[in-house]
Amino acid sequence: MKKFKTIFIAGINRSGGSLLARLFDSHTNTISYPIELGFPEINNYYNITDNYAGIPQTISDYDYKENNPFKILGIPEHKPKVSTTWGKERSDPIGVRENYLEKVFYGNIKTNFDFEGFKSLIVNNASKCKNIYDLYNLRHHAYFKSWDHGKIYRNQEYIIMHSSGGIYLSNFDKYFTDFIDSKAVFPIRNVIGFVAAEKTRLARRYYGSRRFAWPRLPNIFVKNFHSYDLDGQIKSWLSAITRARLLQEEYATQDNFIVYRHDILTKKPEEVMRKLSSCLNIDYEETLIKPTIAGENWLGNSHYGPTKGISNNIKDNYNKVLSTSEIGKIKDLSSKLTEKLYTDDEVVDLCKISESCFYDYKYQKRYFKDKDKIVLYSALINSSKRKMTVSTAPIYSIFALLYSIFVRAVHIPRMIKLKYFKKTGKQNYT
Repeated sequence: MKKFKTIFIAGINRSGGSLLARLFDSHTNTISYPIELGFPEINNYYNITDNYAGIPQTISDYDYKENNPFKILGIPEHKPKVSTTWGKERSDPIGVRENYLEKVFYGNIKTNFDFEGFKSLIVNNASKCKNIYDLYNLRHHAYFKSWDHGKIYRNQEYIIMHSSGGIYLSNFDKYFTDFIDSKAVFPIRNVIGFVAAEKTRLARRYYGSRRFAWPRLPNIFVKNFHSYDLDGQIKSWLSAITRARLLQEEYATQDNFIVYRHDILTKKPEEVMRKLSSCLNIDYEETLIKPTIAGENWLGNSHYGPTKGISNNIKDNYNKVLSTSEIGKIKDLSSKLTEKLYTDDEVVDLCKISESCFYDYKYQKRYFKDKDKIVLYSALINSSKRKMTVSTAPIYSIFALLYSIFVRAVHIPRMIKLKYFKKTGKQNYT
């Protein structure tokens, strides 16, 4: 069985990890999943019934005689059913089916996935896996052999995994020990950009427009939306940067745990990708500045709409969706760190910044190796990101009701296609 070297983009949501995964897509020596793939969520400390980015993950041990390989890998044993009910659409756990790719929100790509072949490869070879590393290598092999008859599988050496909650992996020590020659990469997005993207996502849900660019929710609706926890968004960003600092302390800045800034990547992509290539021990290629998925041009997954190539213009939207008071509060709560963090370096050494600049540094440091406590902390610090503030119903709530009805009417043709023409129609679950 092929032994891959793993590059794990261990990020947080809305921070640019998807772009990096797509930049690696066409490199001759890397193969990148068309879906977010982290490690299974850990629920044994607290039963989390909600689903949000930031739920801690864990890497389990594997013994074929005792463990179900599908459960350990977090993949379904039966072909996933497509929900065709409005409001109950869900992400596809495989990420590929006929004429559907999970990360293609804009445009269309013809593709298919042989689920039964994928399942058969897992079932017939799981007993040969001696440990969790072998099992994941089997997963990678089976997945890319089953996607379009292995069309993009060219004996690549590196596998690219990406998770928007990957920074909260509870046992990075096991990842670096068990996954041979593994690396982890953490993208940092400007905190104002992070909050703007999160606010836009929540506003789109509130008004009923959700993921798709059409109908486009007017920015004025987003700007006047305040039924979300701004403090919670800022604190989740700050705590993630603190965890990244501790991981750099533990696993060496340039060797295993690499940090870069997303806005520097979009500003000078070639310089950053050359530096990342050097840190990851892969050869630089021109394809590394061209985002693709399955070798086709990728138009992004931004809530602001489709983009061509690497866009450095999304930052121009921040003032369109955030009020002056929101931007002021973000700066007040984060300036102690951001004043030191925002440089033009291609990669970032967080260990050079004073410990006093980080949020909850002493607490996270104290419990960094206490799995139960730090996992619970991570879950709680992220749980407020979707919390709605309780107040008298704002005037814009009536517009939200009317707009949601309009959006649902506009999407009737899409829902008909999704239900009756299985090879067409996208899902809208954001």
